[in-house]
Amino acid sequence: MMDVTDRELVFPGRILGEGIERSGNSFREGRNVFSSIDGMARVKGNAASVIPFRGGYTPKESDVIIGIVSQVLRGSWLIDIGSFSKAYMRGEEVTRDALNSDLSKYFKIGDLISAKISEVNELKSSQLMRPWKLEEGLIIDVNPKKIPRVVGKKRSMLNMIKDKTGCKIVVGQNGRVWLKGNNIEIAIKAIRKIEREAQSRGLTDRIEKFLSNELQSR
Repeated sequence: MMDVTDRELVFPGRILGEGIERSGNSFREGRNVFSSIDGMARVKGNAASVIPFRGGYTPKESDVIIGIVSQVLRGSWLIDIGSFSKAYMRGEEVTRDALNSDLSKYFKIGDLISAKISEVNELKSSQLMRPWKLEEGLIIDVNPKKIPRVVGKKRSMLNMIKDKTGCKIVVGQNGRVWLKGNNIEIAIKAIRKIEREAQSRGLTDRIEKFLSNELQSR
C-alpha cells in the first residue's frame, strides 16, 4: 500500500509505503519502505523513489560539463568541474606532443571550457575529452539536479529560451550554464524561474508566457 502521492514532498524517515517496491533514495525495514533524503516522492505503479532537492555534482561518463582550468600540469590540465572529485584532461586532446608543449598556449588557468567526460574511475576522478573554449559571455550556477528541467525533453525548454531571446547558451550537466549575446538578463530570469519551479506542472507554458511578456516589455 502506498503512503505518499506522486510529487509529494518528503523528508528522511518518511514512510513511502508498505509492501511496495523501492527505488532510488529509499530504504526498506521489514515490509515498509522509507525515504532516505529530503526530496520529492515519485510513484510509478507499485514502486516509489525520491528525487533530491539539492546535491553536488557526481561525474558520469558521457556527461557534457562546463569546467574551469585550475592547473596546467606537464602533459595535462586539472579542471574544476564543481565536484568533490578531480577532473583531468590530457594534452593529447589538443596536441600530439603534449609532454614537450607549453599547454598554457591552448588553455590557461581560469579559462572556461565545455568538455565531455570520457571515463570515471572508482574514486570518481574523471577524464575529459573534446574541449571547447567558451570565450567572453558569463556563467551562472544552477542546482545540478534541476539541469534536466532546464534542458527539457529533447532539449525543448532550452531551445525555446534560445530561440526567443537570441541568446547563445551552453548547459553543463554539472550545473554550470554559459550565456552570451542578446537578452542575457531575460534568459537568466527564465532559467532561475525553471530552477525554482522545477517540480511543478505546466512549467513549459509558463516559461513561454514569461519570455513573451518580458520581451514585449523591453
